[in-house]
Amino acid sequence: MPRLAMLSCWNHYHARSFARDLAELPEAEIVALWDEEAPRGAAFAREFATEFEPDLEALLARPDIDGVILDCAPEHAAGLISSAAEAGKHVLADQVLALTTKDALTVAETIERAGIAFAIDMSLKRWPINLAAKQLVEAGTIGGITSVRIRNAHDGALGDGWPYRFRESAHGVFADLGAHCLYLARWLLGRPAAVTAIVSRYSGGGIAEDNAACILEYANGAIALCDASHVACRSPFSVELYGTRGSYLAGGATGEHRKLLKPGDGTFRLLTDEGSGASPLPKEAGTPSIRQWLKAMQGEAVPLFGVNEGIDLAQMLEALYLSARTGQKVYFDRLES
Repeated sequence: MPRLAMLSCWNHYHARSFARDLAELPEAEIVALWDEEAPRGAAFAREFATEFEPDLEALLARPDIDGVILDCAPEHAAGLISSAAEAGKHVLADQVLALTTKDALTVAETIERAGIAFAIDMSLKRWPINLAAKQLVEAGTIGGITSVRIRNAHDGALGDGWPYRFRESAHGVFADLGAHCLYLARWLLGRPAAVTAIVSRYSGGGIAEDNAACILEYANGAIALCDASHVACRSPFSVELYGTRGSYLAGGATGEHRKLLKPGDGTFRLLTDEGSGASPLPKEAGTPSIRQWLKAMQGEAVPLFGVNEGIDLAQMLEALYLSARTGQKVYFDRLES
């Protein structure tokens, strides 16, 4: 049975989500937890009924721990992933590998040398409405894709319960809810040629952006709009594809920010030259990343969202934050030079 440790509960929402997922998997267990802040770590260790280890080096040196799950601040992801890989621990990271292309490539080399099973939890790729979007693009059902719009938002920063550490992070909604939009756009349309981004701090205080949008431009003339917010009440997730022979519009059935893991959780419209046709939605959601990762840890050959996807997302985050900071369009090929 794989024995796992949690590395940081900085994003407590996601940490609790992983703990719930693991509770349904009898083939694995959480045996220890480390956090940058000892009081927070000790509290989560009690909540998860596991051991709190205040010393990261000591935790990573333990031979009884096979793998780690990261829920840290985005700016700490690269360092923690590298430390865990160098210690020979398998790693499941929450969305972000690194925040720059250079750091992502360095971490990727560390992972390759270590020979560990590495995965990134890009959870929205398993939602039926997004799986349908991917299948429609690949099948050419609505022709060539001319534009895409993806929106992901909730009202977290409007309430009193929003943790201050989220406001004080150097990276806000685009490294959180917006990261989902970015990796979905990359998944659907491939590598963009350029990005123009804008960020704002509607809720006031702190340095992290809470309201943001970017436009991705592609070499073939297609564009994608990704917008994300921590200050939008009752805003359902939405994904829209517009093509030369039709359109696909899908999203949450209600204004709740929630997981859309069943076809019935969402709504969709498929409009083509031939009419609306049959439902494009798969009957079930895709396999959770954590299940695939556990299989890979035990030597099974399974598909994973991993290093390559992490590098792609790091490049997109670096480019859009540069665009937001400078007020200029950023070209990806120039970023690499």
